[in-house]
Amino acid sequence: MNIDRILSPDFVKNITGEFVTGIATCLIIIILSFVIYFKQKKYSPLDKPKGIVNAAETVIGWADKQISNIMGCPRYFADFGAYIIALFLFILIGFFIGMMGIPNFIYLGSAADGYLLNESTLFTQMPNPFTSAGTTLSLGLLTVIMIEVTKLRTQKSNYWKQFVFTFPPFVPLITNFSPMISLGIRLFGNSFAGFCIMTLLYNALNSILGGFGLIAGPIIMPVMHAYFDAFSGFIQSLVFVMITMMDIAQEAPSEEAQKKMAEAVTLKAQM
Repeated sequence: MNIDRILSPDFVKNITGEFVTGIATCLIIIILSFVIYFKQKKYSPLDKPKGIVNAAETVIGWADKQISNIMGCPRYFADFGAYIIALFLFILIGFFIGMMGIPNFIYLGSAADGYLLNESTLFTQMPNPFTSAGTTLSLGLLTVIMIEVTKLRTQKSNYWKQFVFTFPPFVPLITNFSPMISLGIRLFGNSFAGFCIMTLLYNALNSILGGFGLIAGPIIMPVMHAYFDAFSGFIQSLVFVMITMMDIAQEAPSEEAQKKMAEAVTLKAQM
């Protein structure tokens, strides 16, 4: 790891291909959201939705069902479906961008000046966002933040006791960040492993008969991309959001505790 790059104030020099494809993935999701929003405004509540609106309603229904089955506790997670859908789409579309082989058309400077996107990488394939551990750990950090927020909402003032009455006091900080590491490294490992295998296969084909082996690329590689990018991307998206939901849900009150809380509120209102 190059610590000088992390501490460098020159942000432009540190832009990577994964950062660019991550931004592109976000833009695709934003544009898709606006398209669905304006499409659904044309439908009457009595009309049967079609096309992309019908697909959006199916995805929303699936997300709400998963949240109800896995997370429960509608008091805390009633509007959680939007985050789950956005997270699922970000990972899935990110894998598809890596499969499409979008060329790097960004020129920021020369390699001699230390730019990561430069003339030597111009028109090379842009990687998917998850071949960078920084991207995957950032997604894991979002999960940690939501876990801690849920703890704070449920435990209230008791939340801070873990930092006061635990010895040594830094242990809760380590354990609280463990989901970030497990989720981030899992996604990065699977993505980077697929990237390495695909790179080895392309290099192997290129080395056969002085490059003529690439003629077999259109026959062999679509199957490999279908597995390592499309299928693996879907599985990784599903696993990531499922573990995220379970990690957050375990910090919410159980169903029995929720019933007791509701009964106590009702009894207090009747008194």
